[in-house]
Amino acid sequence: MNDARLNKEAYIQVSRLKSLNATSSDPKFVLEKSQFEEQDNETEATASSIQPDMFIIGRIFPDSEVFKEGAFKIEIKLKVGYPFEPPEVRFLTPIYHPNVDKDGTFSHELLNKNAKYKTTITLHEIVKAVIERIDQPDLLYPLRAEVGREYAQNRSDFNIIALENVNKHALPRR
Repeated sequence: MNDARLNKEAYIQVSRLKSLNATSSDPKFVLEKSQFEEQDNETEATASSIQPDMFIIGRIFPDSEVFKEGAFKIEIKLKVGYPFEPPEVRFLTPIYHPNVDKDGTFSHELLNKNAKYKTTITLHEIVKAVIERIDQPDLLYPLRAEVGREYAQNRSDFNIIALENVNKHALPRR
């Protein structure tokens, strides 16, 4: 597949994410920024022009007891080879979670080319997987082992610290 067709696929996927733009959608996601949006104002050739890595920024709205109090800004990086290369997801809003490192790096098997990633996985499915992982941590493969251990062994302490972080860092749910 040539670069123009790959970019067109990315454009279609971002357009589908944009249509979610509601906190009542499933998954709950609001698109804030994409390079396609910026280019739509500049040229008609957005979907076919060759691009370097592309970034999508949006907010997710988890449903779990602790995290439902706020929204979290994430960045989805579509590498040049997308969809043959999996996207990378990073949290821009700090979050206390076993599957999110202190620098915002997010871990999920759908984002691992050697695990469950397939070229047919949509950005919609990835956003849904991110929210589900926040609501239901994967304790077998935490990025922060100590936080995973706390979640498993002392949930009340985890909830207190996580909620403090939500109150301190999370964005309003609107």
